[in-house]
Amino acid sequence: MDIYRFFHPHHNPRLISTPVRQIELVELEQAASELKKAIVRAQLRLEKKQVSPLMPSHFIDVIKAMDFVSRSLQTLCDAHPGDNDLDLSELVQERTGCSGWENWSTLLQEQLSTVKPISPMAQPIGRQNQS
Repeated sequence: MDIYRFFHPHHNPRLISTPVRQIELVELEQAASELKKAIVRAQLRLEKKQVSPLMPSHFIDVIKAMDFVSRSLQTLCDAHPGDNDLDLSELVQERTGCSGWENWSTLLQEQLSTVKPISPMAQPIGRQNQS
């Protein structure tokens, strides 16, 4: 998936007027987590064969920063009130025609089909049974 395309207003003008969705925050957190894993793998490769002037120790601060980013995004995800089924339906429509999102769109559409019919006053997904 081309995550940059969906988070940069130049490529997606809808972002200028649409509030951030919880699922988008989750996607950013997952991207940060994957980036951290890639950085750790690069560090391990340097431990096996160093490329002067880079040293494995140069990655320590970057890895710590990525931990901070991941934890901060997780905090934002937890604080978000949740996405309602209308927001998720709009997101599916937005991404359905984009390459790389076919499986994602199909899975989310299946999830939405198990939820009550879409209404503007719908409760956020994952928050329906909180009483």
